[in-house]
Amino acid sequence: MKITKLTPDNNLCPICGKSNACGSVQMKQEGKPCWCNDPKIVFTDTLLAQVPQELRGKACVCRSCALKYQ
Repeated sequence: MKITKLTPDNNLCPICGKSNACGSVQMKQEGKPCWCNDPKIVFTDTLLAQVPQELRGKACVCRSCALKYQ
């Protein structure tokens, strides 16, 4: 039996599984920065610890999860 390794969907939040609305991945619209560039949003260590090890650095957290852990 062949085991296929799942590739993370970088459009989905690795914490909640909903769309992360990542501007870097999805938008590519000139002049419109991603929501994560808002200086009021902080990606805390507590938040980042919620990301499964195998998805760290591979998928962006969504705004809702980022705000939840502020």
